[in-house]
Order: sequence, then C-alpha cells, then structure tokens
Amino acid sequence: MAVHKDENNDVKVEQDDSKTDINLGMFYHVNPTVHHFSRHGLCNHVHGKIKFYRALEQHFVNISDDMKIQFILDICERRDHMLDKWVKEIFDINNDGYISHFEKQRIEYR
Repeated sequence: MAVHKDENNDVKVEQDDSKTDINLGMFYHVNPTVHHFSRHGLCNHVHGKIKFYRALEQHFVNISDDMKIQFILDICERRDHMLDKWVKEIFDINNDGYISHFEKQRIEYR
C-alpha cells in the first residue's frame, strides 16, 4: 500500500500488489506427517520415547513394563514402516496422515 499526494495535493492511496502476503510464511504452520513425527517427535529424544510409552500403556495389557520399554527401544532403533503404523494407530485420531497439536497433547493429559 502506498500513500502519496497527487498533483492537486489530494491524498491518494494505491494498492501495491507486489508486496502482499510477504510475511505469510512466518505465520503458516503445517502439522508434521506421521512419518516425520514418529522419527523426530518421538524416537529422537527421551521425552518423545516417554510419550510413546504412555501412549502404548493403553494398547498393551498384561505385558510387563520391561517388554514395553524394549519394544519402544527396538522399534525406534529400526525406524521402519512398523514405527509409522504404530504411531498412526495411536496418535493420528482423524486418519489424515498428519499429527495435529491436539493429537500430540492428547497423550500427555490423560
């Protein structure tokens, strides 16, 4: 947008289309895919593995804690399609292939 005076000293406002939405990329946030979230959000650090463990407590019944921990460590080490399938089943509530903020926080506040 440009504001200037014309030849009659009247204020004139012009729209400059070349600079529209220049900062739009800063405010646009894309939810991570199941693949990205499983590798970088869960298996990349200890806090993510703890979140994964808490989520698996609802799926594994009558299995020792040692077995659950070993399962998480093993599946995070391999980082194959099985990791994606488990994360999709546990975290992706609406089955869109992305993990929203709500889906991430759902496990922590049970």
